[in-house]
Amino acid sequence: MAQQVQPRRRVLVAGLTIAGLGSILLCLILGELAIRAVHLLRDDIPFFESPARIGPITMDSKLGWRATEHYGQDLEEHTLRGQPYHVHRTQGLLGFRTYGDLRSTKPKMLVIGDSFTHAMAVSNDRTYYALLSDLLGVETFAYGTGGYGTLQEYLLLDEVFDTIRPTMVLWQFCSNDFINNDHALEMASSLNNNGWIRPYWENGRPVLRSPKPSGVQAREWIQRHSRFLYFIVSRVDRLRARGPFESIEFQIDRARFAHPGFARSVQTTDELMGMVRRRIGNVPLYAFNCDRDEPYSTAV
Repeated sequence: MAQQVQPRRRVLVAGLTIAGLGSILLCLILGELAIRAVHLLRDDIPFFESPARIGPITMDSKLGWRATEHYGQDLEEHTLRGQPYHVHRTQGLLGFRTYGDLRSTKPKMLVIGDSFTHAMAVSNDRTYYALLSDLLGVETFAYGTGGYGTLQEYLLLDEVFDTIRPTMVLWQFCSNDFINNDHALEMASSLNNNGWIRPYWENGRPVLRSPKPSGVQAREWIQRHSRFLYFIVSRVDRLRARGPFESIEFQIDRARFAHPGFARSVQTTDELMGMVRRRIGNVPLYAFNCDRDEPYSTAV
């Protein structure tokens, strides 16, 4: 009798396991379909978008992510006072917000930065570099991507410098560059950590690493293949950020340059900007910081 019960129990366990896995798979499929439908209707992102592409951002094995090439969108944004305004934004060749005429005889200005230069809430003709271009009478080439650190910006510069051959380079800094330039600092941050794999400058070379505990392989697969799982993972990250964990920025605010991680990142950033200086040779390099947060502004 006992011998007959054992096979039945195994069949029951196997059946429940298969049913459970099937239910999970069905939920994942329905979730993926639902979030893709939302992206299509709300954000005009194609239902069957390239797996590596998330609207204005495209995942990349070298830079971590890039601005999507030949991307455009019309949408409504709101001012701080709640007033609506229309935004027409496009990204052209190589994802540049502005890619001027290479044959122009005017001086060429290459602008590189992060989300401030990506300027997703601003129409093409209202970006700061569009206004500068009109004011200075220069041919402008502007590239920025949300979340970028200095190494990613340098690698992009290295790719395009010989083609554009700019007369001047304008470099946009932000206080969060110092967090994004150091893996340990970004791991300890809940404020400046988008969870995406990026290259970090370590021991004289770029090293791709994940700023989250789940590791490179899992994050890379999710970022490239499932919008639904990315939605879930990003929400889990936000919940962790609301816990008792103190983001590293608060520690840096108190310790300033005495914070060992911040001091290390300042040194790394100096090294990266030295690489920028050597790469562009005698071409004038201008830089500005888009905020005044300390001690980051002083470090710039």
